[in-house]
Amino acid sequence: MASCSAGRCRIQCGAGEGCGCVYVHGEDRCICECFEAAGGLRGLQLSPTAKVTVSVAGLPLGQVATMFDRILARDVLLPAARAQKKVRLKMENVRLSEALRALGLSTQRPASTTRRSAATGRTQ
Repeated sequence: MASCSAGRCRIQCGAGEGCGCVYVHGEDRCICECFEAAGGLRGLQLSPTAKVTVSVAGLPLGQVATMFDRILARDVLLPAARAQKKVRLKMENVRLSEALRALGLSTQRPASTTRRSAATGRTQ
């Protein structure tokens, strides 16, 4: 059984599950989820400089990257060879970018959604 807490946020998950919690200081907001649980995290567009408290226990790095990808305004990049590695992390009142770096994750600006016209080959 995994339990995570970050700031005033807490979550406890069932046997064999992992968890992740992020407390966003500037917004006094909690974001917690159990591994494999459908999250309600879409819609947040946090900056990598947002101050957060992060707690992750027993989650595969790929799941953690997915959680951060849903709340960041940038795309989270994950080394494929480490996607299934289970990780633990507890950091308080740090920039979101510092927590990502501690996990070995990085970010990039979202890819543009330009399309090429089949007829002209030009970008629309």
